[in-house]
Amino acid sequence: MKDSKALVMLSGGLDSATCLYWAKENFSQVYAITFDYHDRIENEKRATVALAKNAGTLELFRIDIPFIKEFSDFDWGRYKPPKKDKRWSSYIPARNLIFYSIAAHYAEFFDIKWIIGGHNKDDGLFFKDATSSFINDMNSLINHSCLDCDNNNPLTIMAPLADLDRIGIISLARRLKVPLDLTWSCHQDGETHCGRCYACESRSEAFRFLQITDPVISATTD
Repeated sequence: MKDSKALVMLSGGLDSATCLYWAKENFSQVYAITFDYHDRIENEKRATVALAKNAGTLELFRIDIPFIKEFSDFDWGRYKPPKKDKRWSSYIPARNLIFYSIAAHYAEFFDIKWIIGGHNKDDGLFFKDATSSFINDMNSLINHSCLDCDNNNPLTIMAPLADLDRIGIISLARRLKVPLDLTWSCHQDGETHCGRCYACESRSEAFRFLQITDPVISATTD
């Protein structure tokens, strides 16, 4: 893989940042792509740009898709909210079907073989489009639609964090020297991480387990 190109799905969070630096270690040319959907958190956008610059990516493709919304952005006067679970608020219907399709569009134009997604071990337990079976199906669909792909060397989505939980990801991030202070995990758009949303809680719990200081959340909650 070292002589290949990779396109990293970059959100600005811990998982995608780790994937970006993992790609730097495993591929000779690294690009990144990010999606500015409806009312996307500004701190997340800034984190994405900062991480891409710090990693020296060849290009960051910023895709403006304002019509794509999270569940929390829908009019609950007409739509009944689903069960109470903090992850529902940031759920985007058909998210990865849309995002990977757009990524494949750019990958074919730029002759990039590998698309890198940051799905972790826990994602597939809640999000159906973060499972290994979904990724396998997407790989099949993408290559059925790709006119300029080599059938013997097809465009492939890869999820290097798929077998890791949050603790394992942080450990890998530290080994790869990911600038964790540049990441943004919170689902709120305040000046600092809220420390209460699902992403903040799971991140804080993992850092506490490892008995190391989170340069982002610890600095804002002490």
